[in-house]
Amino acid sequence: MTPDVLYVDDELDNLTVFEATFEDQFHVRCVTSAEEALAALERTPIPVVIADQRMPGISGVELLEILRQKHPHTKRIILTGYIDASAMLDAINQGQVYYFLTKPWQRETVAAVLIRALEAHRLELANSALMNQLVASQQLAMLGQATAKIVHEMSNQLCLAPLLEHIEHNYQHDPELMQLFQFTQGMYDRMSLLLNDLKAFLRSASRDCLMLPLSLSSTVQELVSFLRFDRRLSGVPIEVELIDDLTVCGHKVRLQQVLANLIKNAAYAIRDRDEGRIRVIVEKRQERALIHVEDNGCGIPAEIQNRIWDPSFTTKDAEGNGLGLDICRELVAAHQGEIWCESEAGCGSRFSISLPLNESTSHVAVAAANSTFAGTCSASNGF
Repeated sequence: MTPDVLYVDDELDNLTVFEATFEDQFHVRCVTSAEEALAALERTPIPVVIADQRMPGISGVELLEILRQKHPHTKRIILTGYIDASAMLDAINQGQVYYFLTKPWQRETVAAVLIRALEAHRLELANSALMNQLVASQQLAMLGQATAKIVHEMSNQLCLAPLLEHIEHNYQHDPELMQLFQFTQGMYDRMSLLLNDLKAFLRSASRDCLMLPLSLSSTVQELVSFLRFDRRLSGVPIEVELIDDLTVCGHKVRLQQVLANLIKNAAYAIRDRDEGRIRVIVEKRQERALIHVEDNGCGIPAEIQNRIWDPSFTTKDAEGNGLGLDICRELVAAHQGEIWCESEAGCGSRFSISLPLNESTSHVAVAAANSTFAGTCSASNGF
C-alpha cells in the first residue's frame, strides 16, 4: 500500500511539480492552505505533512503547531525558500518539526526524509500501542490488588455466624426475631458465596499468567525504547548495561510493568539533580538472573525503608497512589523471584530483582558486555 503524504503550498506550480516528482513512491495529497490541510486530516489520518512556511493566513509553522496539538503522531516537515534563523527556531520550538527542508529541494534528499519520517511514524504508533498495553496491564494489576484487599477485609468483618447460631438456638419463641434471623441468614449466605466466588476468581487470575521463556536483554531494551516517547519524562537519561545475556521464564508485560515502576521512582528521585542518572543492569549471579535499577537521587531515609512496600504508603502526595511497589513485589513473587532495596539518604537507591534462570536454555555472556543508550522512563505508581 502506497503511503500517504500531505503537501501544503499556496502556489499551484509547486504542488504540481511535487506531486509529479513523488507520485511513483508516495500517495501525494496536495492542498493550497492550512485550513484545507486541517480539514483533510480530520477526514483521514495522514502520517507525514510537508508545509511551505510562507503562506497567506496561517503560516507553515503555525499549522505545524496546530498539528502537534491535534495530531501528535503525524510527522511534521517545514519547507521554505528563505533561510530565516528565527523561522527555523519557531518551527523547532513551536511545531516540533521532524525536518527542515529548504528550496530548491533535491528529489533524493526529500525522498530520503519522507521515508525516514514514515518509518518514524510507524515506530511511534507501535510504541504507543505497547505503552497502552503496559498501562492497561498496570491498571488491571492495581484493580486486582485492590479487589483482593477488599475481599480480605470483608471476610474479616463477616463474622456473624456465631451470633446467628446463638439467635437460632435461644430465641425460637420470638417470631419477629426469628424472621429477622432468616433475613440476616440469607444475606450472610449470599455475601459468603459472593466472597468465595471473588476469591476463586482472584486465584484463577493469578494462575492464568502465562509464563514463557524470554530474553531479559530484549525485554529491557524494548521497554526503554518505547518509554522514551513518554512526554511527561522527556529528557530523563537511562543507561542500560547488559553484562550477561539471560533467559528467564516469565510474562514480558508484567516484568516490564515492574521495571517501569522502578524507573519512574528513580526519575522522581533525581528530579532535582543537575547530573541525575539512572542505570538498568542485567547480570547473572549464583545461578540467578539479577536486574538492578539504580539512581543517584535523593535516596530513602533508613526509618522508612521498610515501609515503602506497604500498600498505602507513599511519599509522592498527589503524584502517586502508593500501590506501585506493593504491586511490584506481588508480580515478582508470581515469577518465583525476590525484590529488595538498598538506599542511602542523599546518595541514591538501588532496587534489585532476582529471578530463576530458565533451566532449558543455556546462558552465554554478551560479546559486547556493555550497551548504553538514552531513553526516558514511563508512568507508574511508586513510593
